[in-house]
Amino acid sequence: MDATCLQYCLTEEESSTFERDGFLVVENALEPSHTSKLQETIARLQADGRLSGAGVNLGVAGRVHHPDFLSLDQAFIDLLDHPTTFPKVWGILGWNIYSYHSHLGVTEPIEGTYDPDGPTYGFHQDSFPSWRDMPELEVPARLSLKIGFMLSDTSEPGRGNFWAVPGSHRHSRLELPTDRLGQPEGAVPICAPAGAAVYFDRRLFHAASPNYWVEPRTFLAYGYGYRWLRTKDEMTIPPDVIERSDPIRRQLLGTTTSENNRFGPTGVADAPLCEWLDTHQVEAPIGCDVGPSKVGWPESSKEMVDPN
Repeated sequence: MDATCLQYCLTEEESSTFERDGFLVVENALEPSHTSKLQETIARLQADGRLSGAGVNLGVAGRVHHPDFLSLDQAFIDLLDHPTTFPKVWGILGWNIYSYHSHLGVTEPIEGTYDPDGPTYGFHQDSFPSWRDMPELEVPARLSLKIGFMLSDTSEPGRGNFWAVPGSHRHSRLELPTDRLGQPEGAVPICAPAGAAVYFDRRLFHAASPNYWVEPRTFLAYGYGYRWLRTKDEMTIPPDVIERSDPIRRQLLGTTTSENNRFGPTGVADAPLCEWLDTHQVEAPIGCDVGPSKVGWPESSKEMVDPN
């Protein structure tokens, strides 16, 4: 990983926005030429039938939802640790992370008129049953986040926009209109141009919406979570692709020296991102204890280490 990525680290303002709203929009995350190449790749996969009928439409007409898409093309894997976007991921989650889930969305245009007061969209939280399994928490645990790369122009409503309820990541319930008409109180369409990256907390209540524009809405979502979190996908990336990746990318693709060390990494082989941050003296939310300078856990965490 090239140190030039450090110019894209999470800023205090971005951190405050993410913590307050549960999402963050970063425009110009991808160059226009890069965005176009990714669109061309998706169009080729559609023409080859590799996306035809994949996944589910999540209640939105004319939508393809294809999970576990990274193995479809090297260009998708290369986006996993993209220098303009990945630094903000470790800035939020820390270093003991990997990619546990991904999905590709194409929302084709449909006839009709944009009407947010029509049927309520399918608002949900990602990994929604987790709050049920941790009922003692007043605020649900974060666990993971996603980057949504906008490959088409969603700078105006009605273009298959990602919808969200700002601040809803602090709650485990969302009140929907009783007649299922209109959107929840506070819900807004995220208007972002092509090339933007939308970071969103997995707890954020959000929804897909219909596309009434003239072009398909294309969207790539990369899920990052802690290495002890189970995968949500089948993780179909071939072993040889993982093997020829650099150490940090191998971490993101799920390599580990043992299952136990997903919880408590014991060396650089398990946490090369930690070593890299330590070497470059980058402050992350959780200190590293496996890097060369042995930054160490916070004192309260040291007392909680389980050697078994």
